[in-house]
Amino acid sequence: MASPSGDALPTVAEIAAALRASTGDRTKPRPAGLLGLLRDLHDTNLAQWDLEDRTRERGEHDAAVAEAKRAIDVLNTRRHRIVEAVDAAIDEAVNQRPSATPSTESPGMAFDRLSVLIIRTHHTEVAARDGPAERGLEARLPVLQTQLRVLEEAIEAMLAEIRTGTKRFLPHQSLKLYGREVAP
Repeated sequence: MASPSGDALPTVAEIAAALRASTGDRTKPRPAGLLGLLRDLHDTNLAQWDLEDRTRERGEHDAAVAEAKRAIDVLNTRRHRIVEAVDAAIDEAVNQRPSATPSTESPGMAFDRLSVLIIRTHHTEVAARDGPAERGLEARLPVLQTQLRVLEEAIEAMLAEIRTGTKRFLPHQSLKLYGREVAP
C-alpha cells in the first residue's frame, strides 16, 4: 500500500550524497529499495560516461569506437528501464492525486539528470586538481556546484508537491526505436 505522504522516500540530499560517494568508490555496496535503483542508474551513467570518453580518444580505431557506440546503446536502453523502475517505485510510495497539475518531467528523469551532473562535477574536480591550471577548469566548479544545488532543490520541491497532491507525474516510458527495432 502506498504511503500518502511518501515518508519512506529518502531525501534528495541523501540520494545525492550516496551518488557522490559511489562516484569515487564504485565498490560501495548497493543499497536496497529506491536508493538501490538510483545507484544502478548512476552506475549505468558512469559506465556510459567512460565509454563515451573512450570514443573521443584520439587515435582510437574505428572498430573500437563502433563497438563502444553499440555498448552505449545497450547502456542507454538499460538507463531508460531503470528510470522507469525509479518512477514506478516513487509512484508506488506516494498516492498521486489525479486532479493535481502534471509536472513536466518525472522524478526518475530528474534523478537521471542529477546523476549525470554529479558525474560531470566529479570529473571536472579531478581534471581541475590533476591538470594544468591554464585549462581554466577550476572556474567551472562554482557553476557546476550551483547547478547541483539548484537541481537538488528543484527535485526536492517536485517530490514535496507530489506528496502534498499539488503536482503529479506520469511515470516515464521509453518508447525509443533503434533503427528498425523496438527497444525492449
